[in-house]
Amino acid sequence: MLQQLDSLVIVHSHFARWERVRHRAQTIATIEFPDSHPFRHAVDSLCNDLEECRRRADVCSIDFMKQHGSFRGFINGFFFDSPSEMFLNAPEKYWDCPEYAISKGCQRRKIMDLAEIACMHTLETSGRSLIAAVSKLAEGPHTSSKRFLDETTKVFEKDCQRIQRQLKRIKICPKQKVAVLLCLQRVGLPRETSTTILQYLV
Repeated sequence: MLQQLDSLVIVHSHFARWERVRHRAQTIATIEFPDSHPFRHAVDSLCNDLEECRRRADVCSIDFMKQHGSFRGFINGFFFDSPSEMFLNAPEKYWDCPEYAISKGCQRRKIMDLAEIACMHTLETSGRSLIAAVSKLAEGPHTSSKRFLDETTKVFEKDCQRIQRQLKRIKICPKQKVAVLLCLQRVGLPRETSTTILQYLV
């Protein structure tokens, strides 16, 4: 029982991180780009790719409750009345930034700063971590889940490549580029090396 519960807790920690990072990424895309922009479409697609992971984890949590009974308490800092609530569609529980509604006529910058770029990379890594955790959880009696999770992984990786292609076309805030170059040069790096590092970061 404890081993099963520990596995659920681990998956939930990845799920909570994914929900937090996913909302942050969609918020950034909403603020910086109009609805019709290809980057918005790419981010939205990627953010919707792991619904199958959530469903598979939800099935495992319900099976745990049927087998061992219910309980209530805090898991990873979040309170649940029963294990069946751990993977419900309640993303606002995990958000760490507000939700924005922007009118259609509002102009967007269509540029990003380095922190926003980093968030997009975190979106990819947190998604892969969730897929790996759910795949491990769904082993055993849920071996039929492997086919669905393999397909989820293929779609997710395809959309990750789509995000990367879009990021290469997006302008980075020029003020931040200059600030990074100045910081690197202050520690004694030549301009050419500083420029190479900046290109790698972006």
